[in-house]
Amino acid sequence: MPYNISQVQYHTLKDGNKYFLDANIWLEILTSRNSLSFKNKQYKALFNNILKNNKVGIVLPALIVSEVVNRILREVHMQKFAHKNGISKGAPIPSEYYKNTFRPSPEFKIAYNAICDDIKGYHHSIELINDSFGTDFKYKHVLSDPPTGLDFNDFYYYSLCKKNNYIIVTDDKDFWVEDVTIITQSPTLIEKQNQLTAIGGTSK
Repeated sequence: MPYNISQVQYHTLKDGNKYFLDANIWLEILTSRNSLSFKNKQYKALFNNILKNNKVGIVLPALIVSEVVNRILREVHMQKFAHKNGISKGAPIPSEYYKNTFRPSPEFKIAYNAICDDIKGYHHSIELINDSFGTDFKYKHVLSDPPTGLDFNDFYYYSLCKKNNYIIVTDDKDFWVEDVTIITQSPTLIEKQNQLTAIGGTSK
């Protein structure tokens, strides 16, 4: 299967589908906003449709949990904590602030538990999966000749999804990869797919 990328609003859930939500999608789901863009509404609508359908599900490896929890703690809760404790909005936060000031605080523990509880709240639709590192994936699969454009985590996610036929939901414009189904609202990925189709390529 070559490139197979389509927009979220045109995707139809099919029995047995397993969805791999990239970290950027989980961040949208777990962080509240006063107003949502059209793009974010589409991702949240897909997520909610998956939750309501007991014949499809979401797969969740530990590496995604690590990425999501750590990013929300740093990008959301540490920022709030710093502003509450005298660092003006927009001012640089010292590099050791997270480790030495925020992490020992009661606010850190409260935030950490809240994020974990939010994830666990979707347990009825989530399948925790093994990352298969050392079994299905050896050195040669993920530590030799990595592709240009993908960092280690993304390449690993791609390899995991390709092997298990998971559908990737991502907003990462760098996820221009073959042999997996990708659902996205990324203008860059959508435009690349449209250009490929226009010159005689195929998405299926």
